[in-house]
Amino acid sequence: MTDIREYWRIFRARWYIPVLLTVLTVLFSVLTYQAPPPTYLATLRFTIGVNANPNVTGTDPILAAYQASEYIRDDFVDILRSDMFANDVNTALNDPNLKISKGNISGAVERQRRIMSMTIAWNNPEQAARIAEAAAKTLETQNAKYFAQLGAAGATVTLIDNPSVSPVIQGLRERLDLPIRALLAFLAGIVIIFILDYLDDSVRGSRDLEKMGFKVMGEIPDR
Repeated sequence: MTDIREYWRIFRARWYIPVLLTVLTVLFSVLTYQAPPPTYLATLRFTIGVNANPNVTGTDPILAAYQASEYIRDDFVDILRSDMFANDVNTALNDPNLKISKGNISGAVERQRRIMSMTIAWNNPEQAARIAEAAAKTLETQNAKYFAQLGAAGATVTLIDNPSVSPVIQGLRERLDLPIRALLAFLAGIVIIFILDYLDDSVRGSRDLEKMGFKVMGEIPDR
């Protein structure tokens, strides 16, 4: 209990330091805050595979097509993240004011590697849908270039869903940024007042005199 009272005395003597530091931190954060630009995700799903070639001899053509389709799906995500695919999408867009990079495109394989999805991240919902449509068209018409091992025929791309555009919701980290800053500022202020109290060699009570070797006969309270 004595330690708690001592801590309270230390805090009460310089309470304004953590409070002021917290207020300044909040004000600075609010004044310098810049809202991030909105981001929209355009997502579409499709399947990609190889048709069975009945002219193949020495092996089951259906099994060969199935295995080739698996190889394509293995390489799918890396192809979407390549500069080559991004450049081809820009060519399909044919808009000098609308250029994307490989960082705007991502892909994933769903449902035990049978269905693929492609996502376009952009700051305008209408343009995100346009880019997704151009990306799907590029994959449909130029996939033979990406899957050269299949020969001139390429793969068959079947679009399952049209591009679906949705806004990116602000994450928990962004929402808690200001409260966390305020809490850290307050804790830093607490540390400062305890350091100042430790460095303060003034006599504040009988305990300080006893630590200095004096014997206290009595004490008159300040109140």
